[in-house]
Parts: sequence; structure tokens; C-alpha cells
Amino acid sequence: MQSFDFKKFLPHLLIVVGFAVLALMYSYPSLQGKVLSQGDNISWKGMSHEASAYHDSTGKDVLWSNSMFGGMPTYTYYGAGGHNFMWQLQTAFSILGKPACFLFVAMLCFYILMSVLEIDMWVGIVGAIAFAFSTYNVIIIGAGHETKMWCIAYMPAVIAGLLLIYRSKYLPGIAIMGIAFALMLTQSHYQIIYYEGIIILFAVAGLLAIAIKENNIKRFIISSLVALGTAAIALGPNMAGLLTTAEYSKATMRGGQSELTMNHDKQKTGGGLDKDYAFSWSNGIGETFCILVPGLYGRADGLSPEANSNVYQALTGMGLSEDQASQLNARVPMYWGPQPFLSGPVYFGAIICFLFVLGIIIIRSPHKWWIVAVSVLAIIMSWGKHFAGLNYFLFDTLPGLNKFRTPSMILVIPQFLFPLLGIWALNDIVTGKIPKAEVWKKVKTAAIITGGLCLLLAIGGRMFLDFKSPTDERIEQGFNQMLGQMSHNSNAGSQVLKAAIEDRSSMATNSALWSAVLIAAAAGLLWAFSKNKIKPSMLVLSMGILIAADLIKEDWNYLNDRNYTEANDYDATFEPRTVDKQILADKDPYYRVLDLTRDTYNDAVQAYFHKCIGGYQAAKMEIYQDLIDIQMKNKFNAQVLNMLNTKYIIFNAGQDKQQQQQNPDACGNAWFVDNIKWVATADEEMQSLNANYLGDTTKVSNGFEPKKTAIIRNTFKNDINASSFQKDSAAQIKLAQYGLDDISFISTNSKEGLGVFSDIYYEKGWKAFIDGKETPIVKADYVLRAIKIPAGNHKIEFHFHPDSFYNGDKLAIITCIILFGIAIAAIVQVVRKGNTTAPVK
Repeated sequence: MQSFDFKKFLPHLLIVVGFAVLALMYSYPSLQGKVLSQGDNISWKGMSHEASAYHDSTGKDVLWSNSMFGGMPTYTYYGAGGHNFMWQLQTAFSILGKPACFLFVAMLCFYILMSVLEIDMWVGIVGAIAFAFSTYNVIIIGAGHETKMWCIAYMPAVIAGLLLIYRSKYLPGIAIMGIAFALMLTQSHYQIIYYEGIIILFAVAGLLAIAIKENNIKRFIISSLVALGTAAIALGPNMAGLLTTAEYSKATMRGGQSELTMNHDKQKTGGGLDKDYAFSWSNGIGETFCILVPGLYGRADGLSPEANSNVYQALTGMGLSEDQASQLNARVPMYWGPQPFLSGPVYFGAIICFLFVLGIIIIRSPHKWWIVAVSVLAIIMSWGKHFAGLNYFLFDTLPGLNKFRTPSMILVIPQFLFPLLGIWALNDIVTGKIPKAEVWKKVKTAAIITGGLCLLLAIGGRMFLDFKSPTDERIEQGFNQMLGQMSHNSNAGSQVLKAAIEDRSSMATNSALWSAVLIAAAAGLLWAFSKNKIKPSMLVLSMGILIAADLIKEDWNYLNDRNYTEANDYDATFEPRTVDKQILADKDPYYRVLDLTRDTYNDAVQAYFHKCIGGYQAAKMEIYQDLIDIQMKNKFNAQVLNMLNTKYIIFNAGQDKQQQQQNPDACGNAWFVDNIKWVATADEEMQSLNANYLGDTTKVSNGFEPKKTAIIRNTFKNDINASSFQKDSAAQIKLAQYGLDDISFISTNSKEGLGVFSDIYYEKGWKAFIDGKETPIVKADYVLRAIKIPAGNHKIEFHFHPDSFYNGDKLAIITCIILFGIAIAAIVQVVRKGNTTAPVK
């Protein structure tokens, strides 16, 4: 047994510290006490407030919240409770603060992969920086897509552990793959996990081909079984979340389980999202080249032309002041691609793209073919509806793919693999695996391909790109209305648009030329190395500086000091308005609010203060989405609002003032109905809810009256098992105790009756009890719960206790102990024996 050699591990430790320093330097405003203002994080804080406050005050698991969309499980956005101790490990990473923690973990995990591949440590640093600072990462950090970023950061470590397992280095392989995969699963961002699965499938296919060629099938089979076992163990800490999410997904708009025929994609051949919705963010085919030239498609909606731009000159030429021109100049979108809007391009780095092409040419390992194959497939899949023949087929065929939207997101695969192959190529050159006599010839070919493409886009871009956006007509009309009065110029809009097209073209040209310069500089360094004019260390240092400077400079467009705010200003987002305070003065613990002053179905901040009709959640329940689409989209069905116990409505009263109005017709938390209307289909059930719209004095003939009639499907007749129900004049159901996973009522009725509750129906977990005896829950009025209540006075309790969560949680403790135990054993082994892994062939 070897003694511990600290000096051997010191360089790696210093490199890890260096990653932390670099991440903190980029995030310097956070060191000044400022807070990263992330739109989605603000939304998360709003939507999770009721659940987190309840958990903090009671210490109980929170699996249901009524803060949004009438009520829904918290599985997809809040994870309080359970025994998944992976959260504590991630909390340790988060000590660096945001956004530094994301960048640090991304660099660390990529460096682990570089070490497993036995890449020179200094070359590995370059790769780690290139991966972490790819523009998509900083863009989603700025937007608050934190779970997505955590998953992306862990991706390289999963592959590192997998490769160790297939080299029969089982203990460290299981530890690295198991913990990294468990951390990914903890984030519950299943789209990124799905893409990681695609990478693994291609990697294993490549390893199988190598095993067949080397006649080593037995070792491949053993390693595959170990890898599958590791993945199974990694599922354990997250089993509660996985089981509940799998169960819940069938009831969400992503599960595609709606029985309505009036409101869904008729071309959809299976479950899942409608294609129109799923493929909205499809990357344009030409837009793919933004991985090489970031400004090719105008970068982002939020980036305005420079102060001396053509747009600015056009505005000042119309007689506008410099201040007016500057303000309007900033409102002209530069992004002109086919996606609805964009926060920034997916840019891998010009030099990384050059090195990737060089890697295809010079790397002799068969591993490069699966890397290239999956990268190409991912790029094609990112085109979405622009390559519909293949992508619609895959959407309908690949298991689970139809649950995901935003095809452009799959570019995270080449974002990871481009620097992997490119840095691998650089390492082979630096370490002498490629004879220097061959280096320049190969470099020249790669430079001509990538640099030549940049020059073609710079010089000839106007020949095949028109720089016109699908939204330009709307922009032109808006500026015509705005500037027609200010400058008395009826053609002002067309002049601004023409100037904007010139600015877009200039941005593309300048960006393409800059990428060409970077590639030329990188090629020049490799030429100098091949001619023995610079040492390997100088090559790596210079290449690293070029790559880091290019990416960080581009990143600063999307995540900079303007993305931060003072802590007090951030907290002010969650200060109640006067109208919120007025409503919160109501001591009734359980009612709902319709806030018309916000984007009703795309704003979760409202949920911080109230139990809302709206909110924001991409995985809301399908039945509630149906209700929105048919009864509450552009106009609000007043009776539907009543049955949802909408006690208050907030509306704009002009001059940025909000007012609230109490709805006297709200049905309350629960009530007895006079009768049941039985229906045969979902369409009939939905149409039976038709009634007058809010503010509309025209009455709908035979309109829905929730206090009198419950609309119930025939499929529930056996659960109710009664021919008729009655209620006396004093019949009532009162709320006794409000909780999230537990809620109770007291009923009074001398007759056997049907009680309808303004709570959202979800069969997977909710159970009802009358005086301690379980009774069936039926779905009424398309989205509500109803139960048969015997005559007399009774205590009614509803408990949300999904077996999927509690059964899965039992595995969490055991598997966490196993994973952490293996990790400790692996560390001991590495410390005692050192790194004995073999290089990839």
C-alpha cells in the first residue's frame, strides 16, 4: 500500500480552487451583496411560497398547494420533504452563490471527465472553461432556469463515471456516475436527463463496436450490467420524485391525456404535447451556424444596435432628440430568426468549432464516430418543424419525446461534445500523439473549412440571408403609429425597419469576421507549435486565453452587472401592493383570486400573495388547461369562476392603479347541490359548463348553475350509487381546518346529499373520509371533487397521501447510504493507489 502523496493531488486541488476564483470573478456583483435577478427564479419563489411557508411552520412534507390553478401537486416545482440527501450535497456547491456555483460545478465536472480521459491537466482546464462558459449556460442562468443548468453541469461527470466502469474501474466509476446521475435526477429536469440518455446510448453503442472488434464481449456485458446497476441505485434517492412525477405526468398537459376532441391537435398520433406547442422554439436551419458566428441572427431580442447604428441615425434624421432616438433604438429587436423570441444564441466558440473539425480529422480513436454521430443528430433534431419529416416521426415514435417542447434545447448535446472532441484533439497535438509533420496539414484543412465558412458568411451573407424577421411587419406598424405623430413621417416605420435590417447585416458580418480572426489566430498558434517556434505550455496558455476571452466577452452580453439588483430591490418584488393588502385583510383562510392586472396564466408572482385562478407552470393539469382554453381564455365564464370560489377579482382602474372587487356569487369552499346532470363524454361535460361571461349582461339559455346542478360523467355512477340527492333549507358544508395535504369540513343536512367541493380533482393521492370512513371521490364540473354525504352531521376529511411518494421515499435513505459509502471507498482507493486509469483507445 502506497503512502498518501499530497503533492500528487495538490495541482488538481489548486485547479479546482482556480475554477472557484474564475467563477467568482465573473460573478463579482454578487460579492458586492447584489442579487441575481432571474425571471424564472422569481416565478419559482412566487409559486412555491405557500408550500415553503407551510413546511417551515409545520415541518411537514408538502405535496400539494392551492396557490396556482386552483390547486395542484408540488412535484414539478417544490421538493420539501423526503429523504433525498443529494440536496445537501448540492447545497454545499451552492455556497459560492449564484451564478458562480453553476459555473464552478460545470467546470469541475468537465475537468473530472478530462482527468478520466487522461487529458493533460492544463489542456483539461481549457476544456472545462469552454464547456462552462458556452453562451447557452449563462443565458439560462440569467433567466433562472436553475434546474436545467444544474443538470447540464453534471452531464460530463456521468459520462466520466460510465467510461470508468467500461474500463473495469468499477469502484470510482460507480461512485462518480452514481452520484452525478443522482444529482441530475434530483433536479427533475427530465428533458436534459433524456438528452443525457441519448448520449449514453450512442456511447454504449460505440463501446459495443469496439468490444466486438477487440473480441471482448464478456467484459462489455459485465460493464453494461454494472452501469445499469449504478443507474438503478442512482434512481433510489429520487424514487419518490420519479414515481410521483411519472404518475402526475399522465394528468398534465404534457401527458396528453385529455378526453376532449374540440381543442387538441388532430394530427397527434399518440399522447403528449400538441405539435404546434411543442415545436414553437425550433432552431432555424441557418441559425445552426450561430454555434460558430454568434451574431449571425442578431444575437437576441434584448440587444439593441449600437448608439451610432443605422437605426439611431434614421431616428435622429427624423428630427428626434438624441435621448428619444437612444430610447427607441433600444426597442428595435435585432434577433430575426424563426423562433418566437430569443435571449441569446447558442454559441460554442469559434475556436471550439475549429478544434472539433480538427478532432474529426486527426483523432484516431473510434470513439470520435459516436461523438460526431450524436452531435449531428442533435443538430438536426434542434431544427424541429423546419425538418418536420424526421422530427415529427421521432416525436411520435421515440418513447417520452412527445412530453418535451423546445427542440432547440437539444443543442446541449453538441454543446458538451464539441469541446470534448476539440480539446481531445488539442491534447493529442500537445502530447505528441500526432507527429508535428502532420499537424499543420490537418490544421490547415480544419481552418479552411471553419474559417472559410466564416468568411463566406461575412462577405456573401447577403446572397442567401435576408435579415428579415417574421415579426418585422408588426414592428413597422408599431413605429409608424409611434413616429407618425412625433415626426409627421408616414413612412417612419419602413425607414426604421430598413435601418434595422442594415444593422442586423452589419452585426452578422462583424461577428463572422471576428470568428474568422479567432480561427486564424488559433491556427497560427498551432502552426507555430508545429514549427517548434513555441512550447506546448505557451500553446495551451495562449489557446486557453483566446477561448476564455472570446466566450466570456460574448457571455457578458447576456449575463452582466445589469442582471443584478440590490437585495432590497429584489425583496421589493414580493412586497404586497395596496390591493393585495386589502384582500389579505380577509381572515377567511381559503378562497381564490383572479388577477387581471398580471399575465393571468404566465405570472407566478401573484401566487406569492394569493390562491390563484392563474399562475405559471409548464406542467399544469390537463383538465385545468382544458378549462382555461374553453371557459377562461379570452373571456371568463362567470359561473366557472364562482364554482372555483373566486372571491376577489383584481383589475386595472387606469393610470397604473389596481382595484379589487369582491365577487358576491362565489360558491364558497363546498356546497350541496339539488341535482346531477349525467353526461356521456368529456366534450358534453365541458359544454354543460357554458354560462354567461364575466361582465356580459346577455344570459346564456339554460346556463350552468353550479350551486344547483353538478355535471358528472356516467363513469362515476357506481361510485355514487344513488338515484337522487336532496338538501334541506339549512343544509351546508363549512370549512373546519385548512391545510395543504389535509383539509377538513363539517356538513349538516337532514337528507342524503351530494357535496361539491371547490378543490381540484386529482385521483392519484387524494382520499376522502366521512367520520373516519373512506368514501369515493368523483369528478364534478370537469375539474372539482364531489362525494356522497349521508344525512346528519358529519366530519369530512380530505388527505393527500400518494403511495407513490411514500413508497419511493423508503428507498431514498438506503440508496443514499450506498452511494455515499461507495464514494468514500472510492476516495480511499484513489488516495492509496493513485490514478491508474488507462487512456481511451
